[in-house]
Amino acid sequence: MATRDEVQQFYVDNYDFLGQWIVRPGDKLELGEKSDRVCRFCGKKEPEVTFRKVAHAIPESLGNKSITSYYECDPCNELFGMGIENDLGNWSKPMRTMARIRGKSGVPTLKKGGDGPGWRIEFVDGGFEIKSYEDDPVFEMDEANSRVTFKLKRDPYTPVAVLKAFMKIGLTLMPAGEMRNFEHLLAWIRDADHSRPFADKCPIMYTFSPGPRPNDSIGAMILRRKPAIVDQPYAYLILTYGNEQFQVQLPSEEHDGTNAQYSIHPFPPPRSADPQFDRAGRALLDLTSREVVRGEVFPVTMGFTRLEKKEAVGGTPGDAPETP
Repeated sequence: MATRDEVQQFYVDNYDFLGQWIVRPGDKLELGEKSDRVCRFCGKKEPEVTFRKVAHAIPESLGNKSITSYYECDPCNELFGMGIENDLGNWSKPMRTMARIRGKSGVPTLKKGGDGPGWRIEFVDGGFEIKSYEDDPVFEMDEANSRVTFKLKRDPYTPVAVLKAFMKIGLTLMPAGEMRNFEHLLAWIRDADHSRPFADKCPIMYTFSPGPRPNDSIGAMILRRKPAIVDQPYAYLILTYGNEQFQVQLPSEEHDGTNAQYSIHPFPPPRSADPQFDRAGRALLDLTSREVVRGEVFPVTMGFTRLEKKEAVGGTPGDAPETP
């Protein structure tokens, strides 16, 4: 297995870094020119379309309140917000809740849904308030190993729409001079007909970094392969927030061909301040299915330092784990 330094050297040797952003609350960055606007996604300009809405370069649901763009018109903003970005929000919601990522309305609340009472996880006053029932538990306790596993449920989503949403982030951050290399990808992302084939050989490299991580900052990079390199993907988006990092290929039919398949060298995630949490887990995510996924259970395992007895509703004592 390659060391962290070897992987970093691989990217130095094979890729140019076209953009890098690390933003925190209070930072403000506007992409594009405010005057004479042209929509990057549909090619239209005023007065044919309007540009009144704030267009977030990275969806606000992922915690981005800092990077906006001037080159997304209101119709495209609505198209994406009601479509692929909604799918991304549904898919990413359980982990965003557990990582305390604040979206437009704060940290999202998770609940079973349906008729009648059910489990609920809500972030309140700096901590989680969890409601669970014996006949419908949301978590399993492993006291011997100081672990608790939450069995969370994702809202309905279409996997390929999630993939499109990630790639849309990459094209939003892409320098203007590169956009001519992504005409096919632009058209595919904007097409609401998800049956149209494209990017079917583009898995996402997912990296999870354990332990305490900043929940109020977002990191993003755009990488483009060097002119002399031919056996690597043309471009990548690296997106990091909370404990998660997503390495997303941005396929260019002009430079990658049609459905070219490459081996992915995992990009190293940010280091932890505590060395014991510096070992990351990785997986390749295949988000190319066109079928709507409903009721998917997403397990999240967390460690805790101790159990405390707390008085539950009705005076019944219960175990409450304190996580680090």
